[in-house]
Amino acid sequence: MAYSTDRKIIKSMTLNSPQLEAVNTTDGPLLVLAGAGTGKTKVLTSRVINIVNSGLASPYQILAVTFTNKAAAEMKKRISEVIGEQANNLWMGTFHGVAARILRRHPEIVGLRQDFTIIDDDDQTRLLKTILGDFNIDIKQFAPKVYLNRISRLKDKAVSPSTLESAGFEVGLPKLKEVYSMYQSRLKAMNATDFGDLLSHNLEIFRAAPDVVAYYKDKFRYILVDEYQDTNNSQYQWLLNLTNAQNNICCVGDDDQSIYGWRGANIANILRFEKDFTNAKVIRLEQNYRSTSNILKAADSVISNNKERHGKTLWTDKGQGEKIKLLTFPDDRMEASAVSQAVRANKYKLSETAVLVRAGYQTRPFEESFIHNSIPYKVIGGMKFYERMEVRDAIAYLRICANPDDDLALARIINIPKRGVGDSAIASLREQSKQEGISLFLAIKKSEALKGKARNGIKSLIEIIENTQRKIGTESLSEVAKYVLTASGYLSMWKLENTLESQGRVENIEEFISSLGDFSTMVEFLEYASLIEARDDKNLQDAVSVMTVHAAKGLEFDLVFVPGLEDGLFPSGKSIEERNGLEEERRLMYVAITRAKKELILSHAKSRYIFGDVQMQMPSRFLRELPQDEVEAEEIHFSSFNQQNHRPTSFNQQSSRGNFMRSSTASQPRMNSGGGATTKKDETIGKRVFHQKFGYGKVIGADGPKLEIFFEKTGTKTVMKDFVIAA
Repeated sequence: MAYSTDRKIIKSMTLNSPQLEAVNTTDGPLLVLAGAGTGKTKVLTSRVINIVNSGLASPYQILAVTFTNKAAAEMKKRISEVIGEQANNLWMGTFHGVAARILRRHPEIVGLRQDFTIIDDDDQTRLLKTILGDFNIDIKQFAPKVYLNRISRLKDKAVSPSTLESAGFEVGLPKLKEVYSMYQSRLKAMNATDFGDLLSHNLEIFRAAPDVVAYYKDKFRYILVDEYQDTNNSQYQWLLNLTNAQNNICCVGDDDQSIYGWRGANIANILRFEKDFTNAKVIRLEQNYRSTSNILKAADSVISNNKERHGKTLWTDKGQGEKIKLLTFPDDRMEASAVSQAVRANKYKLSETAVLVRAGYQTRPFEESFIHNSIPYKVIGGMKFYERMEVRDAIAYLRICANPDDDLALARIINIPKRGVGDSAIASLREQSKQEGISLFLAIKKSEALKGKARNGIKSLIEIIENTQRKIGTESLSEVAKYVLTASGYLSMWKLENTLESQGRVENIEEFISSLGDFSTMVEFLEYASLIEARDDKNLQDAVSVMTVHAAKGLEFDLVFVPGLEDGLFPSGKSIEERNGLEEERRLMYVAITRAKKELILSHAKSRYIFGDVQMQMPSRFLRELPQDEVEAEEIHFSSFNQQNHRPTSFNQQSSRGNFMRSSTASQPRMNSGGGATTKKDETIGKRVFHQKFGYGKVIGADGPKLEIFFEKTGTKTVMKDFVIAA
């Protein structure tokens, strides 16, 4: 049932009973537990409007903080539609944006001038590189970005160089305390701060200048915080410092959607709200305006297994809706192919369809299947797999090995990783190649101008390229790529950086190496890669969205696929071993489920090709937590998938986009010409196939229903033809 107040101030806004209570509770601390899709932004904006138009505070006496500029802009827009230009006087923005505003007013307290600069990641890395050199720390072993990542996390936890050891944090890096201290000193000498300093300098100001903190406590009569479950320790302390004796602080968030622990968010902040603020009121927003009842029951059934939560139960008046579909596939290739065929057959717009994966590298098979089936798609919150820097670098290494005259490929990787070849040296080599009418590769081989480190580095690169050329045609493409990316130092360059970003790049490179097993020749792959690069999908309006679950937070779609639900993948292997890791993974699963408005399709594979190996997989433990009455499960077999007119019942829909199920030869990306295994010897021998236990192989002999197959990982085996599928 909907309610609205009689007050002029929110007459245009319809609120349900708990929302209205949250808006009108203006005295004392308030925690609003806003479940997924329950209208938290409406509550925040309505609350600000109520406070202003009730005369409780002027806009400049209200502090409202968010996590993104986009969220702040949306809130300000909605508020200005009701109170007009007064909205411009609000102290509204991101934590760091408001902190920067305060720091500009009092820079001298922390030894800065008002015109201080905020340096970016590149400048931070260069500064730390210099400092590590001063301390004789080998940057090849301990990269500047590793120190930068650690220092940033320490600032998130409000740990300064002086409190590093007493705070009980594991140092783990050589001379971390000294490097951190020197880094801060150099920044102040440069009249500069980094992003993390904005909050930590505010905290220093509050400690050093009681009159300043008293001013802001008096100024901000009301404080509103969005996404409180995502606050880190530094943001938490900052808020406590600014809250006055009246404790008129309203925090809106959902502990069940706290999924950023890996970047410093501390779920304990929202869990201990009632301990931090005595007589705090807690209001639960539980009416969901997004999803059907079956989807919400699934979400609640999973998240209820977490112990660290306030607890709430989502409900909706949208009806039961479709049952949750749970599909089991023999392998990951079939899973990706089935998803693309389901997209072609579904009744929703492509723009209302999403594929959510646990890790970025998992997008590749779905992207390739969409390309093969001519389905428009876009990657949200990241780049398409073959557009990622590390993948383009890897392709460039293969291009130069396949064609030494490819100057563009060589120019891209000549100094990645660093080989001491400066811009002037490269320009000189280019000029030589131009004058002599030869490729850059030949110019390098002939040149005597390179000296010292550059000469040794280039000589080593030439040897690696030539060694790789000899491997092409005699070893698998995966082995060729693995050799050149390892021997060149490219793979170890990212591994040594040892940051979350670099770990993701390593996963993408390993996934790229694995993907090459689907190609028989280098020419075939490079042609395929060039066709992908030629695609212009930048202005697509109606396209499937592919993204990680982290990138999906805040979004919603009519139809959502969540593939790869296997232990070690989702939940991730690392989280299973970490304390409280499973709870955050379960919250991530909750976020994935609640992105769906009308239909949710979950899936897992019995075997998966992971980083070059076929691995048998166990279903995700989260699947056992689903409510069985709301789930429709089906196992898809190789034999049923191969039948021309068969479609799994879970995808049994008609659409103008075509039938969901086709023969396996049509649905698998980059198939070799011809069909699957048959009883005719001349049509079977030489075909590439997949076996659930033994992986990928090539048929080398046939005797009636029996096939002799050479498997890539396990050698020659004799198996029944019914147990393999064309690959």
